[in-house]
Amino acid sequence: MSEFDRSNWVQPDYSRGYREGADHFIPERRLLLRIAASCYKYHVGTGGRKRVLDLGCGDGVLAESLFRQNAEMDLTLADGSAEMLAAARKRLADIPGAEFLQANFADFLSGSFHPRPFDFIGSSFAIHHLEMPEKRRLFAALAGLLNPGGYFLNIDVTTAEPYTQWYFRLWQEWILDHAQATGADPTLVDVPFSARDKDENHYDQLEEQLDALKDAGLVDVACHFRFGLFAIYGGRKTG
Repeated sequence: MSEFDRSNWVQPDYSRGYREGADHFIPERRLLLRIAASCYKYHVGTGGRKRVLDLGCGDGVLAESLFRQNAEMDLTLADGSAEMLAAARKRLADIPGAEFLQANFADFLSGSFHPRPFDFIGSSFAIHHLEMPEKRRLFAALAGLLNPGGYFLNIDVTTAEPYTQWYFRLWQEWILDHAQATGADPTLVDVPFSARDKDENHYDQLEEQLDALKDAGLVDVACHFRFGLFAIYGGRKTG
């Protein structure tokens, strides 16, 4: 049994709860997705048909955002959760030719995943389930899956000492303000610290992850946006 098979994500109710609540406990989620889509369009999404991988795709919200920027793509979505893949198929039902693969990070790390190279690999709130040594190995594997000039982009939870504790408080404040403005469940204010305490979550420092991308051989590595713990960062393969 893999680490993923022992996680909460194999439970349909757990993944469904995440999908239903994500807009209410992920700060500025729509803005994060817009920035990711803009990055794709600027760096990759022009000049012919592109191959795109949404890694740890969840319900396909990132893939949908990328596709809406430029539909000239061959889209692959990979996730270890059958429940999430079913939700992604439903969300992207009108996108022709999208490929859905049930594959978790262990499949990528083991080398058993052998697709043709991609022009863009994106991930959203998935890679933090790996510990830092595994993140390094995954970044190296993903660099190997990029075409020359291809781009990797990650949206995820990161830390930054000595500000991490405040960033968790800032996350709570955003949830509370959002709940008051929208009528969302105010008990979601407990999500930040309950998420921090879950064994499946490994929130590592942003700078360490940027260094890991450089060590994987990517260039032009940078953080493009940050709101407390939430960061968008990535880099390009030379070529």
